[in-house]
Amino acid sequence: MNREDAWCLLTEFTQSESLRKHALAVEACVRAYARKFGEDEETWAIVGLIHDFDYEKYPSAEDHPFRGSEILAERGVSEEIRRAIDEEAERVLALRRRRAR
Repeated sequence: MNREDAWCLLTEFTQSESLRKHALAVEACVRAYARKFGEDEETWAIVGLIHDFDYEKYPSAEDHPFRGSEILAERGVSEEIRRAIDEEAERVLALRRRRAR
């Protein structure tokens, strides 16, 4: 998946302008962190851009981003990108659970 493909995916699933802006902001931040830590900027920028692409369609904690991961797999997106998105979601869910206690 390249950046253009990622943008097309995001805009296919995300109608909210604010959620698209969020995705662009995360893309920029993740790209900067990748550069700082010597990681692949393009891969991590794509992860940042599409990490919430499925949120409007599947907003529940049980579905997002796991249903999106299924969509990505069906479209041939690499396991590396899918795993990065899934792992971040697991961290967010764990944090929410701790805060709810």
